[in-house]
Amino acid sequence: MTRAEIKQSEKLKKFQLNEAIKRNLALKVGLNELYAGGHTIRNEKGWRDNEISIDYIWIAKMSLSFVGWGGLITIKYNKTEFRGINNPEKLTQGLFLYNANGEITELYVQDKINDTDDPIWKINNLEMFDANKGITLDGVSYEYNVIAKNIETQILANNPNSTGWKNWEKEIWNLGHSLAQNSGNKEMAELFK
Repeated sequence: MTRAEIKQSEKLKKFQLNEAIKRNLALKVGLNELYAGGHTIRNEKGWRDNEISIDYIWIAKMSLSFVGWGGLITIKYNKTEFRGINNPEKLTQGLFLYNANGEITELYVQDKINDTDDPIWKINNLEMFDANKGITLDGVSYEYNVIAKNIETQILANNPNSTGWKNWEKEIWNLGHSLAQNSGNKEMAELFK
């Protein structure tokens, strides 16, 4: 294989891993897929049980040298009503660990009903061209997915050290640490020491 073919193969494997993680996260939180907009919730017979609406989703996966792979997910649900079922506006936040096959090995989720304060959503000044101009041999690398109406994007960042990214990273670690402590899971706590 040429160097270009090897790089292309690595990109394909990374894409497939990312899609497997998203698919497995969706199933773990009771959805068929992760996308913004209306979702029909069906029971085991395939009958419609509920309809919900998702405003946005963000996923921040991290690979921490010598520790492991994990990430955070936030799903912002809109307030909706379906056949007398009141679905409140809520923010679902979760911490997950995953393996090399994209399987979710651990998941801890908590809901904030009628409290949709999301510090990550408020950050809108990430430097796209100078997150880190240094050499990044080890440390932490992030994959940040944002899924909202009319946009889905993925950003990869290694040891970001610019102001906007440092603010983002601080909020990610604050949320991760809080969820890890609430989970009581040692592996999750290790990821967010």
